[in-house]
Amino acid sequence: MDAARPHAPRLARVLLAALPALALTPAAARAQEAPPDLPPPREPAAPAEDLLLASDGAPAAPGRVPADTSEAARRLWTQLAGSLSVDDGTPAADAPRAFEFEFDVRHRQSSGTQNFSARLRYLDEGPGLVRCEVLDDRGAERSAQMRGVDERGRPLYWFRKVQGEGRTDGWRALRGRDTASSREEIDGWAAVAYDIARLTRPSSLRILSLRERAPLPALDGDSPLRLRFEGDQGGLLLPAVDIEGVREGRAQQVHELCAGLRWLEVRTTDFRDLEDRGPGADPRYRLVFGMDPTTGRPRVVVVSPSSQGPLQAPGTILAQCTEWLVHPAGAEPADASWMPGRFFAYESALGPDGLRFSDVPRVDLYFIDGNMRARLQRSDFAPE
Repeated sequence: MDAARPHAPRLARVLLAALPALALTPAAARAQEAPPDLPPPREPAAPAEDLLLASDGAPAAPGRVPADTSEAARRLWTQLAGSLSVDDGTPAADAPRAFEFEFDVRHRQSSGTQNFSARLRYLDEGPGLVRCEVLDDRGAERSAQMRGVDERGRPLYWFRKVQGEGRTDGWRALRGRDTASSREEIDGWAAVAYDIARLTRPSSLRILSLRERAPLPALDGDSPLRLRFEGDQGGLLLPAVDIEGVREGRAQQVHELCAGLRWLEVRTTDFRDLEDRGPGADPRYRLVFGMDPTTGRPRVVVVSPSSQGPLQAPGTILAQCTEWLVHPAGAEPADASWMPGRFFAYESALGPDGLRFSDVPRVDLYFIDGNMRARLQRSDFAPE
């Protein structure tokens, strides 16, 4: 086991915010047979049917805009959904079923900063099949985690390490109480992948409600970092940091970027959290997209883990995207997808002024390559 790897941070909750989970520790190599009374791995509970009713009282459906949505919010939604379509500008309702991509990660924690590369593959079948590989400097696999299924559709877990101390002799099954935390890590990767598939295809979200969020003028004496919205006087206290990693253009403060965006709030249950929120917890999330007014593509996404109350609550994440790129490069439009080129993810932390986003991103992530239309099958998620 590579002990230097960090465990999954709380912020890994959504593509834009959950991608930091790609810094997960490789699963423990030791496997043990499960006692007969070991319960099966926990899967996200399906939301109650009444929570799948949209704000107009009709059933929520992928991409369906509730009838009571304002014209302004309707226009923003059309722009957002269409902005991530490559071929003819008409968004498809279905999320990508299979994808793979490779990226570099910089992960910051109290013990220091770690840089590494990773590859993620996902197939939306059964509970979600996922394979995650940590790579060396030459792009070769160092270690891998995987979740597949048995003939009855129940999840199975494996781990292998092919380089360095603790190398395994092929794949090792992860069973028993001693490997519970390792299986939870792999479940976290699967949750991240589920969210990636939906957030790169917003029209796949079942919409409970849509509304435009209008920024309010700054109050006298207020911090320039404070972004207030109509209906949320507390607003967001943004990071005091320049945007990093822009391939073209000048450095810019995050709050300067946010001042020029259009904001759309989407309330949905189509989201998977790494944490067990307990029985009876509200499964509805608010995703607030800060959209480029010209292209419609997201530059900032705020993920609030509650459907009511202030946006900046404990657990709220801010993810900033400096660019969007079409992948695979050179592919025909029907085979290509927009993918985020680089992300910075900031967590909410308690400071002198209350909750605020940290000035240093916990994770920044740089996409090397990817394919949201990969041709994967169940056999790709089983030991070779």
